[in-house]
Amino acid sequence: MMNELQKSVLSLLLDQYERSKTDEGENKIAQTFGLSPSRVFPEYEWDFADVDQIRDFENQMKELENKGLILIRRKGQVIRKLEASQDAWPKYYEILNRKDKRARQQEELDFYRSWESNVFPQDHPALNAFAREQQDRLESGKKAAFERAEAENILKLLRFIEENRDDILERELSIAVLGDSKAWEGKYRTKVCGLLRRFGNFEELLSGLNDKESREDKRETEHIILAEYHIFANPSYVYFKGNGEFVFDDGRRLLLAPHMPAAFSTETLKHLKEIHILDQKVMTVENLTSFNRMERENTFFVFLSGYHNSAKQLFLRRIWEGEPGLKWYHFGDIDPDGFYIVEHLKRGTGIDFQPVFMDTACLKKYEAYGKPLEDNDIRKAKAMIQSGLHTEIMEYMLQTGKKLEQEIVSWMEREEK
Repeated sequence: MMNELQKSVLSLLLDQYERSKTDEGENKIAQTFGLSPSRVFPEYEWDFADVDQIRDFENQMKELENKGLILIRRKGQVIRKLEASQDAWPKYYEILNRKDKRARQQEELDFYRSWESNVFPQDHPALNAFAREQQDRLESGKKAAFERAEAENILKLLRFIEENRDDILERELSIAVLGDSKAWEGKYRTKVCGLLRRFGNFEELLSGLNDKESREDKRETEHIILAEYHIFANPSYVYFKGNGEFVFDDGRRLLLAPHMPAAFSTETLKHLKEIHILDQKVMTVENLTSFNRMERENTFFVFLSGYHNSAKQLFLRRIWEGEPGLKWYHFGDIDPDGFYIVEHLKRGTGIDFQPVFMDTACLKKYEAYGKPLEDNDIRKAKAMIQSGLHTEIMEYMLQTGKKLEQEIVSWMEREEK
């Protein structure tokens, strides 16, 4: 019976063989495959090694040689190299209960082919593209990018996400697919979001975010991508206050007043039949504190929380199409991210939002409360100037090295003069 140490020797030699051109049938020169005894028994070359352990190791290697599995190369009485017997590879596979490289490769190919979705393939772009990419790797002689168990979980997650049509929380997704509430965040979120981004159409949606340099941008990127598939870290709501009326598809009506702020989940938004804004202006607000603080005559306020997913953009567009006479504004931080959010809103909705309380005069007025620009801010400000967007305020921020959070502005400007 083969022990673990002996199997370890055979396994290391077989690994060498499978990585070589000999296994691929491309090597015209006969190769030998060997390893030093210290690879499997480090104490063998120690000056003070236990003599009995040395003798036991040599006896185990001798057993392998007697079975025709290896050749022992010695210098005097000392083993210098353990070489594979060139005719014994089939026995290696049998002893180690391993399939040869080609059989394993075929199994892997069959595995990925079985995951390709032929039913509505347009609904599974990332799933199909990932499965095909791994097949291409295998067919070119490379290994698949992930071990089988991990790949299977990634494929399960991609299928679930691309087929999902209802709002779901990330931990619920993790339990539903992986059976563990923390596995998604701990191991799979970044990998799966990377695949969704690579095989999807997100570049315009993610304009201004650099997830290769900023941890905050990386998390924001993942947040935006997942929101497009109705997946949220926490329940997603749209908050609003002002004069308005909402009519639902079951006939119920909700009449709002400025002193009656309300919040709808993105799922609730799907059941709105009619939206009537009874004010003259709509102002989206980036920060919840500022949303709660701000008061303006004839203004309907909407808090959307940072970058906005397609469901919330559709909500705004429905208001815009139903009430063409409204004026549209956005109030956010006076920093590059705040202006990227404005541009993101414009692209996502087609509405010409005008920034409010986000100009040079406001930054000067409250400069005592300013914060220093970070490297990421500087990079984004320069990129916006190159694009010809908001150049005056971007140049002033770079000149002074300052930015401003909107909370101080909403507090100071809470009452219209």
